[in-house]
Amino acid sequence: MWIVKQIVSRTPKSGWRGFFLIGCVVLLALLLAGTSWSAWRSSIERAAADERQYNTIEVLLATGRLRAAALQQIRGGRGYLLTGNPLFLEPHALGRQEAETAQVQLAELVGNDSEQQARVEALAIHLAHLDAVSGSMIDSMGKGESRNALATMRSGSDRDAIEAILRTLDAIEGAERAALDTQTAIARQSAIANERYQYLLAIAGLGLLVLSILATIYVRRALDAEYAARKQLKHFASTDPLTSLPNRRAFMEAASQHIRQSLGDPERKLSLAIFDIDHFKRINDRFGHPVGDEVIKEVGQRAIAALRKHDFVGRIGGEEYGVLLPRTDLQTAHTVCERLREAIAGSPIVRNDAIISFTASIGITELCRDDDVDHLLARADSALYDAKTGGRNQVRVAA
Repeated sequence: MWIVKQIVSRTPKSGWRGFFLIGCVVLLALLLAGTSWSAWRSSIERAAADERQYNTIEVLLATGRLRAAALQQIRGGRGYLLTGNPLFLEPHALGRQEAETAQVQLAELVGNDSEQQARVEALAIHLAHLDAVSGSMIDSMGKGESRNALATMRSGSDRDAIEAILRTLDAIEGAERAALDTQTAIARQSAIANERYQYLLAIAGLGLLVLSILATIYVRRALDAEYAARKQLKHFASTDPLTSLPNRRAFMEAASQHIRQSLGDPERKLSLAIFDIDHFKRINDRFGHPVGDEVIKEVGQRAIAALRKHDFVGRIGGEEYGVLLPRTDLQTAHTVCERLREAIAGSPIVRNDAIISFTASIGITELCRDDDVDHLLARADSALYDAKTGGRNQVRVAA
């Protein structure tokens, strides 16, 4: 205002002073109105980013459930074909049902997004193809035509179907993340523009200094809220909501990182274990899914307590967990996993006057020079299968 007074005092004609002062008042009023508009615009963009974030979280959770269900379906079907044991049909049927439910939920979540709708429709086709292939193999096995069933399995038709499903899920997740990044960038740009406008307003007039400071604080809060939202989204995307353990995606990323470190240092051993809860479906059928969820959480807590500080445990499936054992050979890994098995089976839990006991079977393998994540998981899964077929509640090492 001092600068304005100085300029006005040097105006040759007093008539210009009034117009100049009016112009200043109008300018300040416009700046004030612009500030209000900018803040309103920033709040709208932030609300849109929050809504997109929530929708993205829901989509990622649905794709995660569908991914796990499809893998469970194919694992159960192959288990039945390889062993002839009808118990494997139960996880196969459950995975099929959960995959259908998750697919329907995805169709609702993508809304009016035509590209995502097309991907979900393609996903439904891939799921139907997987059902047809696995159903054909199971029917052949049931009719005693095991040779035909195994020939179909070796042809890789079911593997091609599951790979198509996984690729489509990756595309859906990628599109959701891209949309979230775009909306977040718009909100960030709007917030930054708003902040700059506050600084301009502060320079334009000391009389609006207080308002400028308050608006700047508001923008800072908006940016902090955006940062917190992104951090929360990252947490949700990498954490299992039931157990608070790392989910399959986070486990696979950690496994890849440890494998790279171990392959870069021949003296740096790495072991990996997979374990799951024995007869978990019986627990669900007898006591209900809420109790089953309690068992899943309890097993996760016992695993954390039994393992070493530098070990990494995550939930990679329904009742299946993965464990990374850095700088650990097979003999030491076996000792650690025996302790883990004993901790899980140590004591039952009591819910509604019911005593619920449970155990776990564990498969272990050690990293070889030409291994990647898939090979390592496959060997550990094979060892887990040996533990299951060998009587459960035991630790087996991959051959």
